Amino acid sequence: MPARASASEAPPAARRGPWLWLRLAVSAALVAWILARTPFREVAAAFRSADPRFVLLALALNPLGYLASVSRWRLLIRAQGGDAALPFLVRSFLVGVFFNNLLPSTIGGDAVRAMDTSRTGVGRAKAVAIVFVDRFVGLLALMLFAALSVLASGRLTERVPALYAWVLGGAAAMGALAGLLFVLPRIVASRFSFRWPVSVLARAFAWSLLLQTLVVLNGYFLARALHVPIPLPAFFLIVPLAIFVMMLPVSINAIGVRENVWAFFFAAFGVSAALGVAVAWLDYGLVLLQALAGGMVYATRRSGEKGKAQAAVEAIP
Repeated sequence: MPARASASEAPPAARRGPWLWLRLAVSAALVAWILARTPFREVAAAFRSADPRFVLLALALNPLGYLASVSRWRLLIRAQGGDAALPFLVRSFLVGVFFNNLLPSTIGGDAVRAMDTSRTGVGRAKAVAIVFVDRFVGLLALMLFAALSVLASGRLTERVPALYAWVLGGAAAMGALAGLLFVLPRIVASRFSFRWPVSVLARAFAWSLLLQTLVVLNGYFLARALHVPIPLPAFFLIVPLAIFVMMLPVSINAIGVRENVWAFFFAAFGVSAALGVAVAWLDYGLVLLQALAGGMVYATRRSGEKGKAQAAVEAIP
């Protein structure tokens, strides 16, 4: 009779089971909470009166966002001696969006991107480092927006007095980690054979500033589409904070968190929770459209490539 497998030998899916069910429960509870407090007639009225011009403007930002994302990614790949065509990186990026939003995993897309990065002429260690730095410089740009905007924000800081400390403390921590990107490679370069030139990191950060500006404008245009009377500068604080909160792995794909976060921030500006929920749903709907496009790209990959991509996701602990 075969011995029972230990917990460490259990399949990754089995090890993730309890945590997955907990996140599902949190998502359901958050959705129930916001739905119980949301006047659906107001949400329906907001959608009926939506200005399609601003929705189209938000959609038009997506190709620019793809260009900024893959240009930053390719820059980092080239810095480590590899290279890839932009169309290949765009397809991989879309597949990553698919895994991040249509599967119960927040890092599945990064696993797929790391696998694709390893095919560009860099090793696996460099591929993981590239994806990490790619994501980090993007978050660093968001944190910069939040840190600068919180100094000029009165309404949010009045409602959340500790917001100054949270944002500026987070900015200091990320700034310290960013410093390590300049110092640490010099210490370990001889062992791991990779380092990040300052010029490369500066250009990657410039791409990040452009990309995150597009992300902020996307949120602003969707709010304008639903006639939300909040000025554009406020979104340079609202959007980064919303993204950081939605990154917390407490629910499935930020379901429930997204709605509550937008409703909370909008309330600070005197806007009804219903409009916050409506903007959150509109935003998620557009994200799902991109995820479906990524799913179509993934479905057209060769069967061998799909098997490797799925294996990469299943290997996530």
